[in-house]
Amino acid sequence: MNLTRSHISLIYVVLIISLLAAVSVSSFIASTHVEAELNSVAKEALPLSEVSGNILSDLISMETGVRGMELTGDPKFLEPYEQGKSHLGSDLQQMAGYQKLYPNLKSLMEGDILPQIRRLEEFYTTQISMVRSGQLEEARRRGPMGKTLMDNFRQLHIKIRTEIEVITAESYTNAVRAGQTTRTIIASGGALAVIIGGLSFFIFRRANEAESALRKSEETYRFMAESLEAQNEEIIAQQEEQEQTLEKLSLREHELESISSYQAKLAGALDMDAFLGSSIPALLESLQLDAALLAVRSTERQAAEPGSTAFDVLYATGYPQTIPKQLEKTLYGPALRVFTEGKPVECKRDLSPAEQSLHHNDTAVLDQYFPLFDDQQQVIGFLLLTGYITAASEQKMRVAKGLARQFGLAFLAQFINEERRRQALHLKKLNAQLTKERLLVGNILEATNEGMMFCDLNGIIQFTNHRMIERFPLSKHVGDYWPDLCRTLEQANPSFSQAHQAIKGLLEGSLDKLSERFTLFDEEQQPHFIELYATKVGGSSNEEQGYLFVFRDRTEEEKVDEMKNEFISIVSHELRTPLASVLGFIEILLHRELTAEKQQRYLQTIYKEANRLSTLINDFLDLQRMESGKQAYHFAPIELVGIVQEVAEQWKGKQSHEIRLSASHKDIWVRSDADRLKQVVHNLLSNAIKYSPQANLVEVALEASGDRVLLKVTDYGLGIPDDAKDKLFTKFYRVDNSDRRQIGGTGLGLAIVKEIVDAHQGSITFDSSMGQGTTFTVELSTYQVPDAEGSILVLEDDDNLAKLVQITLSKLNLPSVHLRSAEEGIIALHRIRSQPPRLCIVDIHLEGSQNGWDFMTELYRHPDFYRTPVIVSTALEPPLNYHEKDIEKFLRKPFSMEKLLQVAEQLLYHTEHNPSYIFPAQDENVLSTTLRKNGMEVTEMTCDEDMIQVELKPLQHNESEEED
Repeated sequence: MNLTRSHISLIYVVLIISLLAAVSVSSFIASTHVEAELNSVAKEALPLSEVSGNILSDLISMETGVRGMELTGDPKFLEPYEQGKSHLGSDLQQMAGYQKLYPNLKSLMEGDILPQIRRLEEFYTTQISMVRSGQLEEARRRGPMGKTLMDNFRQLHIKIRTEIEVITAESYTNAVRAGQTTRTIIASGGALAVIIGGLSFFIFRRANEAESALRKSEETYRFMAESLEAQNEEIIAQQEEQEQTLEKLSLREHELESISSYQAKLAGALDMDAFLGSSIPALLESLQLDAALLAVRSTERQAAEPGSTAFDVLYATGYPQTIPKQLEKTLYGPALRVFTEGKPVECKRDLSPAEQSLHHNDTAVLDQYFPLFDDQQQVIGFLLLTGYITAASEQKMRVAKGLARQFGLAFLAQFINEERRRQALHLKKLNAQLTKERLLVGNILEATNEGMMFCDLNGIIQFTNHRMIERFPLSKHVGDYWPDLCRTLEQANPSFSQAHQAIKGLLEGSLDKLSERFTLFDEEQQPHFIELYATKVGGSSNEEQGYLFVFRDRTEEEKVDEMKNEFISIVSHELRTPLASVLGFIEILLHRELTAEKQQRYLQTIYKEANRLSTLINDFLDLQRMESGKQAYHFAPIELVGIVQEVAEQWKGKQSHEIRLSASHKDIWVRSDADRLKQVVHNLLSNAIKYSPQANLVEVALEASGDRVLLKVTDYGLGIPDDAKDKLFTKFYRVDNSDRRQIGGTGLGLAIVKEIVDAHQGSITFDSSMGQGTTFTVELSTYQVPDAEGSILVLEDDDNLAKLVQITLSKLNLPSVHLRSAEEGIIALHRIRSQPPRLCIVDIHLEGSQNGWDFMTELYRHPDFYRTPVIVSTALEPPLNYHEKDIEKFLRKPFSMEKLLQVAEQLLYHTEHNPSYIFPAQDENVLSTTLRKNGMEVTEMTCDEDMIQVELKPLQHNESEEED
């Protein structure tokens, strides 16, 4: 084949063009392959992770709605359930598309995830149905089953996330392989270029050979030389263009590698701080920039102060000064443009003085502002990237907008997750607060004594408390129509008719409130008097929500009213009967001339009836004082046998009954109020005599055993019916039958006895048989008279102070006895046989009817103990003209225990050796007379302001006789 110079040049051009085309095609194929793999990661792996998270969020929303309805019974809590359910369907459809691409994901979804989701949906549907059907407690009991199903799904969701991470890893591996393939293609293109270059060299050599062969033709040679020169220049230009293309490809390859490595760092952060701490430094490294700042609008400040322009700085790095956590000032310049324009903004500025001190070789700063959007595509903040440049040629942007866009999307996803996390925590807190408030309101409603029922505006019962359930079986009717139940109640209780009509009027709107009374009968046909009142209940926005019905049981009040009416009737009868007798006999005495015998008999009748009136009034007043706690009891040791004997003697001759007394011991001591104990015996004897009209004997027995004593009063009369036994001690109560109608009384006697016995820490019981009689038994504690021989007597009604005094006096190594009343002290004195008391510490105000002065009087009258030392311990001022004696000291409370001990030692150990004379006042005449009567004569008397000094001599015997 003969090759001409034109042919050789053409072949050479074709080869060069082929070389350039091969390099361009290889670069294009490599970049396309890498871009396809990266798009696969961005479009499949990352959205797949988002879809997986959305499915979990949808199920959590469904669970939150169902649990809210379980706890409150309010259907409005199903709103998150419905939203989650609707989103779940779309998310599952989106997931189904990915299942076609990933067989392992499809196997996991169809084998585990979808069946578990169906189980959760079936469980939620069942729970909602149970709550709507009124089975609220059953639904709450099944609540842990739903939590278990949700926990199982979370475990399966972890498997999905693991599978997604595997898919992401595979995508990343494919991208790496694509990069390797790209380098292989470029290497192949380079090899191909070398081959073509070699071929070009070969052709060029053949061309030279052809040129040497064709030198014969000078004109042809010159033409070929010119052609080769032109071709050579063209090849040089093409080589320069190829070098520029290769440089651009290397820059593109570097950018793709940066994007790939940066995208890998955008995933896997658990919270916002970790996300920003990893993504922004990686972004600066990828873009070879120097500083970054991320600021967003402060949602907390906007909520607290509408219109606030404050911004929270979430992250900042690379700046020469500390950035505050919050920007209070209004934005301006490029930062403001980012919010108004919603697109990236570049700003070139000079270095600040602080920046110049750190960057001496740099001349300018390039700030790049990138907007950050929320899910509504509204600008919520900005990302500021700063780079320090050394020349104007370096002002071009070195950051790819796609990289910043990738960060914006990742930040939006993380921001939404953070917001959801905050909302979940806030919802949990609100739910806990709501649960606590509901529990508190429920406890308050359950603690009230009234029955409460709430129905909505349509009359559907929504709630009943346990008091309502006790009185009305309405717990099974929550969710039923209230007027229908009213008709049922009206059929069983006709008195409910008026209340039923009022309820209808309230529900129809013709009444704003109601208040009715009616009577219900229980299963034993016992009446219960009920008061019903109802009012409208409104919400926070003053809109009506329903009606609250309150049922108050007035049965006890009716019983009290009935007893009061009966009491008024009884008192009227009891007052009028003796009063009529008194008035009648007085009228006879005033208007008739009667014999002295008749006058005496009529006056005795008047006196008897007046005593009857007095007893009735006293009984009523005594009971009122006892019930109000104003009855004063004077507790002191009393001898019970003597008290009972005294009362029994008072009844002799007044009735035809014989009162037979028996006692197990001669002396039985109790600590009691003597007058009240007599009242107990009087009332028991009165009842025994009145209710045994056919008998003539009443037995009174006293039985002491250990520290207890029994007082038994037995009659052989009518007895007490069984239906009256539980009401016997109720005030105003009287047994109602024909045998007792002629027996007088107010029904207060046994009630007074019960109050008195209870005040004595005792008990009263009875045993009765119809037609055979009744025995009342009063049980009291016995009193042990203390042994006071050779002891210190402490008469003090304050137990704590007495104990403190005894502890203090224990230092004297003498026994001490604590007594609470003067009566106890007097009894203890009379029981002493050999050793007198060593010292008496006496309070003035004591229990019992006597006081400390009474005890001291009895002590000083005693023939053997009148010189016993006494310390008067009281909070009162000393009486007028009171003066201490040598054996008697006055200590006013409060005093120290050291002072008490000092005075006690003085009286115990120093009084006998240092007798003293105490005179009531500085009266010279009284003093002289007193001394003269005691055998002493005053020879000289000197009076000072606070003392009298006397010189004495014994009085002569004859002078003493003259005085006498």
